[in-house]
Amino acid sequence: MSIDTPLLPRRAFLGAGAGLTLAVLLPAASRLEAAAGTSSAVTSWLTIGSDESIRLTIGSSDMGQGSFQGLAQVLCEDLMVDPARVQLVQGGPTMANPAPIGTAINTVGSGVTRNNFWKLRDAGAIARELLVAAAMAQIGDGARANYSVSNGTIRHVPSGATRSYGQVAAAAALLPPPASAPLVPDTQFACIGKTFQRQDIPFKVDGSAVYGLDVRVPNMLYAVIRHCPAMGGTLAATPAVPAGMVAVVPTQVKSGTNRGLEAVGNVNAVAVVGTNTWDAWQAARRLSLKWTLPANAAALNSAQFVADAQALMTQATPYVAGGANPPGTLYTVERSTGDANDAIARAAKVVDATYQLPYVAHACMEVLNCTVDYVAGQRCEVWAPTQSAKSALSLVLTLTGLTADKVVVHTTYLGGGLGRKAELDFISQAVQVAMALQRPVKLMWPREEDFTHDQYRPMALVHARAGIDSSGYVAGWTYRNVSPSILAQRGVVLGATGDSQGYEGSQALPYNFGARLTEYVTHPSPIPVGFWRSVGASINTFAVESMIDELAAAAGQDPYQYRLARLTDPRWLAVLTAAATLGGWSAPLARNTARGIAIGTAFNSIVAEVVEVSKTSTGQVRVNKVAVAIDCYLAVSPGQVEAQIVGGVVHAMNAALYGRQTFSNGAAQVKNFNNSRMIRLNEMPAVKVTIMPPPAAADRAVPLGGVGELGVPTFAPALANAWARLTGQRVRSLPFYPNATMGDG
Repeated sequence: MSIDTPLLPRRAFLGAGAGLTLAVLLPAASRLEAAAGTSSAVTSWLTIGSDESIRLTIGSSDMGQGSFQGLAQVLCEDLMVDPARVQLVQGGPTMANPAPIGTAINTVGSGVTRNNFWKLRDAGAIARELLVAAAMAQIGDGARANYSVSNGTIRHVPSGATRSYGQVAAAAALLPPPASAPLVPDTQFACIGKTFQRQDIPFKVDGSAVYGLDVRVPNMLYAVIRHCPAMGGTLAATPAVPAGMVAVVPTQVKSGTNRGLEAVGNVNAVAVVGTNTWDAWQAARRLSLKWTLPANAAALNSAQFVADAQALMTQATPYVAGGANPPGTLYTVERSTGDANDAIARAAKVVDATYQLPYVAHACMEVLNCTVDYVAGQRCEVWAPTQSAKSALSLVLTLTGLTADKVVVHTTYLGGGLGRKAELDFISQAVQVAMALQRPVKLMWPREEDFTHDQYRPMALVHARAGIDSSGYVAGWTYRNVSPSILAQRGVVLGATGDSQGYEGSQALPYNFGARLTEYVTHPSPIPVGFWRSVGASINTFAVESMIDELAAAAGQDPYQYRLARLTDPRWLAVLTAAATLGGWSAPLARNTARGIAIGTAFNSIVAEVVEVSKTSTGQVRVNKVAVAIDCYLAVSPGQVEAQIVGGVVHAMNAALYGRQTFSNGAAQVKNFNNSRMIRLNEMPAVKVTIMPPPAAADRAVPLGGVGELGVPTFAPALANAWARLTGQRVRSLPFYPNATMGDG
């Protein structure tokens, strides 16, 4: 992966002798772009050189999820070459419209592969047919049926004559590309559905991979950020520069980076700048700063947030079309023709439960950082571990006033992203410091700043109520989620159903319910919130699938059989059954162990998990085994799907057992990993993954499913369900152990 990303010309079909270059338009589809209300096309280049080289320049960000390798496999299938032959190069962003080739794709929403699958397949096929056409012209037989292609070699079947892709690339570059080309039949796949070695792994093993923190620029200074401890606080006075430091630079919240209390124009942080990171870090820690706190700071505490949510369970004001609809507005997500409350009132048995989830930090291993080389009026070069390079470019243009041809944004490897590095606040701060000092600067957030000034997974309070008859049939179901709106904090005017992140995973459920009512209420908390691995699905799947288990218990039925009898979607049923089989649901249990099960959906995929637990000598939960079944419609790289699911299980375990952020007077209280426990190596359960078989022939009309976030949503409810079966104790408030520290055994 190269971080040298030149700005590419708008049109760059190469001439004779230089090889073949094919433009591939990739759709820009992401939650962030939806939030901004914008839509743009990005591009990728396929280059085939006369030296037999094949290069794919792609703009997705690499966070370890393997999307580069997956996209290469998709491309190579219809190009008919071995993926090992393809060189993968990181592309950069551009503001041009239509977008030039090789530009950035916002890497969020488990969307890189699923959103670009068919475009890259078409691109590979079109390139193949261009090359075949050039070979046909050289050999002299114009009948396409007389030619075959295998691993970059075109063979004229009647004569046995061959041409390599490199031999005909220059000639192919002069031909007009066809509008379309036939794709390889699914039954003949050589790349899609197979697991190949990833090209990035050796670089990450030998240390040559360049992450954001690895970037070095000549004459570079080092800046360390320090924010006001309280959200919404502002700098009262700029302090003197500490001895040995170069500068102290106040930084503002800029438009596009404002969230909640962090309003545009607020000077909410300073950057202490020195000649090395360590000295700047220590100077920042010692620096005496005076802040002006927001007037409502005393009300910005976790207990108040919960109290506000409880009040909104009964007092929310209904949405009004065209109205102001401030925080506290009630949105109806779905309502059946029958009255759900009336059905519950007439039911033989009623189950009523409230589930609570906290704010959760992203806690990426690589802290936020950005390097900027700025020369006033001339150029600005940025290196950032970003999930949103195009958005970063737009911000840099606004801050510097430079034209797009004078700005380059390099996307480095990311040491974790999880949605946090789709935000732009750290990039804005780095640009501001570089502009103030007129020297290259690397800005870094210490771990404490990363924890205490995150854009957190929203807290939520969910009330579910259902009435069942004597057979366990759910005659009525009501569900209300009260949580802060991610989209509203980004300036989106919410429609009649509210924020999709607030109800994701709670509506259109394929359970055979009677009357149902699903609602969402915007919580007024101004704590900054953002996209987090699986976002709304991680909240709502916990509540929904915990409630389903409680209904099964009330009906006196096995939780798996209860779901099996009430699900109406064949794909859901197949996934549930696969997870139960993989997890040995019907197998005898060891003494003092139990299993729990849950199923859900996100990003067009369906996932079910079986979690097996026991109790430790201190009475805490021990996760022994996890079995996961996923239907993502078509798995491009099964090995990578499995890796992502296993990683998601680890992420989900940490969140369900320990993850939370609390607030007092507007200040986050959990500041580092010492008070944010993570599982240890000896606590890792055995995880098995099964991927549902692909269709016999993939249909363009059926959306592919995402994978990167799917290991998360169903783990917490499966865990809570297992624990309830083992102990009789129902955990309705996450995490299991909110006061755990890394010092705990």
